[in-house]
Amino acid sequence: MPASEESRAGRAVIWNGIQKILSKALYLLGTLVLGRLLTPQDFGLVAIAAVAVTTAMGATETGMTTAIVQSSVRDDGHYDLAWTVNVLRGALVCLALLITAPLIARWFDDPHAVLPIRLLALVPLIAAIASPRLADLIRELNFSRLALIGIGTVVMELGVSVALAARLGGLAIILGKIAGATMLTASSFIVAPHRPRLRFRHSAGQQLIAFGRWMFAIAILGVTSDLLLKILISTRLGVASLGLFSLADKLAETPNQLANEAVGAVAMPLYTQLRADRPRLTAAVRSHVIALMCFLLPATALLVALAGPLEQRVLGPAWAGTSPMVVLLAIGYLFELLFQAITPLLTATGAVPRLFIVDLLQYIVLIGGMATFSGTFGLVAAGIARILASLVVVVAGIKAAPPIFGAITLPLLRSGTILTTLAAACGTAAYFTAQSVPDAVGVVVAGAVGGLLFLAGAWLCDGIFNVGIRENLGTFFPVLAPRPRPTSA
Repeated sequence: MPASEESRAGRAVIWNGIQKILSKALYLLGTLVLGRLLTPQDFGLVAIAAVAVTTAMGATETGMTTAIVQSSVRDDGHYDLAWTVNVLRGALVCLALLITAPLIARWFDDPHAVLPIRLLALVPLIAAIASPRLADLIRELNFSRLALIGIGTVVMELGVSVALAARLGGLAIILGKIAGATMLTASSFIVAPHRPRLRFRHSAGQQLIAFGRWMFAIAILGVTSDLLLKILISTRLGVASLGLFSLADKLAETPNQLANEAVGAVAMPLYTQLRADRPRLTAAVRSHVIALMCFLLPATALLVALAGPLEQRVLGPAWAGTSPMVVLLAIGYLFELLFQAITPLLTATGAVPRLFIVDLLQYIVLIGGMATFSGTFGLVAAGIARILASLVVVVAGIKAAPPIFGAITLPLLRSGTILTTLAAACGTAAYFTAQSVPDAVGVVVAGAVGGLLFLAGAWLCDGIFNVGIRENLGTFFPVLAPRPRPTSA
């Protein structure tokens, strides 16, 4: 008997989770190692190059991969069109950045950014050549192959970056990204074979572009906001402040990125397959929210508790002032928890215009808050603006969500309250553990103590108070579902 969509989604979450957890752990370790080898100035130059590339990529986003995943009709013409558009896009982005690098560096008031921008411009072109059949692996929830590619890419990128950091400074990070993109493209044709051709087909283009145009608009909003935020920080507070913000933001956003990439990446194709089955779709969304709470609440509590020890014992005195930024940004990202479940739901059900409006409100508040408060609070204004924007986005997101989302929020209030209490307890335990165990080892031990305390508490409370944690997660992972009690004869 074929496996249900939920069972396949469960396996996909496991594989995707293994990849994302391992990748984020490696990235976090690599970032901390590079933080010791490099300076805030190096990170600032890399941040300028990265924001230039992401802005250019977002400004040319076609949404082709998402459109193929969401579409019910696909053939070789669709794949070849998607590959052709992606290759042309990558080439145009690369050429544009090579030409405009001096101008971009002038915007950020640092001429040393020209070479990093031009080198990083190669990454979009290399990545664009990847096999378009990777979309099939996503749609079919076959994330085991994607996991192998992802882990190999991260190992290659970080290995090159760390190996070259002492000699090349910030350029080592960019060369690592080039090596990682090359690894990704080469591996894609092994796990998802395809012989792409440069060709256009009008009928295929109409179908894909009709969906992809809203993804394009959302991407434009995202990269424009990111560009404006970093220009504000760089011009008002300096490139070193931009480097500090980039590192703090990377640390603070890690739990959200991990949750979104591990569970959210599976949620969209799953919701696409269940959109005609309202009861199963509702159950899947409820399980998604529970999974997010079980991960994001303790992860944020640990970040807040250990931000100070991370700054003092791991990063060093060059990164003074990082911990307040990590705390504020982590709290802001936590407020987006519900919106992380709403986003794939709106995408799968075709309500992407609503998602665009919510994102627009978020970015207006984010940039407006930074522009308003930076003169008084300095770099801390970025954290304040993130919290305000996150509050706006969750309220607007709930308003934009389909009716089934409103039906699950109140029943989950009790679970959320208990999990929040447990997360606060695990953060408190981690904080005091870090005070008792010295050096960087104390940070690691404190994180482990806090995490284990949360897991034990959640399991115990679920059994005593029946808050539905295992029941909801059991939708995807039957091994976690509580066993039915035997009935007497």
